[in-house]
Amino acid sequence: MHWIWQFLVSHRNITSVIITVSLSIFMISSGKQEQQNIVRTLTLTIFSPVHLTIGTFYQIHNILSENKELREKIELAQTENAALREKLGEFKDNAQKELELPQYEIILANIVAREPTFFYRTAIIDVGANYGIKNSMPVVSNGSVVGKVISVLPLTSQIQMIYEPEEYISVEHPQTGSVGILDSQMDGTLYTNVRSVAPVNTGDTLFTTGLGGIYPKGLKIGVIEKIDMPKGGDIFKKVYVKSPVDFERLRKVFIIKSEPRWEAIKNEILEINVEKKDE
Repeated sequence: MHWIWQFLVSHRNITSVIITVSLSIFMISSGKQEQQNIVRTLTLTIFSPVHLTIGTFYQIHNILSENKELREKIELAQTENAALREKLGEFKDNAQKELELPQYEIILANIVAREPTFFYRTAIIDVGANYGIKNSMPVVSNGSVVGKVISVLPLTSQIQMIYEPEEYISVEHPQTGSVGILDSQMDGTLYTNVRSVAPVNTGDTLFTTGLGGIYPKGLKIGVIEKIDMPKGGDIFKKVYVKSPVDFERLRKVFIIKSEPRWEAIKNEILEINVEKKDE
């Protein structure tokens, strides 16, 4: 039996011709029903496996092509991601240089929600306790004060804007050393009172003093745009300040991870009061 198979393989061209001619003669001499049976048998035994093999080949080819496309997309995404990380690093470095506060870590945050009013005073950012954010940490944009953190959740935080009435920030006029307390009117107008004899002028810039335990010294508050001179015996003049921050278009902010000293002082006072009560 083995020699027959070797003969057929070694003379496969002749064998193919003989099989083809034999099938053709048999098909011609057979009836219609037998011809259909032969076609069905050939389809199941010869042509169907060939068809499946060809189909499998094309499937493998398509899979390889898709894998190649996916690899190219992944490489492109990795390249873009690396470029974005590099830009983010440069962005944070530039922000830190503008602030001139190398001793503090800064965290970039996106504003994801805010009060559903035209004149909003608070907003939600997409960083929270997971980034080490704490209450009263200062919030800035382009080196200027935006406000502070007032509530912290695991993944988000709430910030309060600088123009919240009774926010009270200690500010100074660096040219004269004049110090005032920044406040806000109900319409968001920022102002402070300085000594009537202090030579402050419109166009001058006010900065944080570092007093109060929340905002580090030297953060930009805004530019003096108007001065109400004192009347009668008043010893202070009212100075109106315009913040350089565009709060309406504000989308990204930086959190300065400074440990709020006011919180520590407040805790010490509370501990002293508790001890006094115990006595």
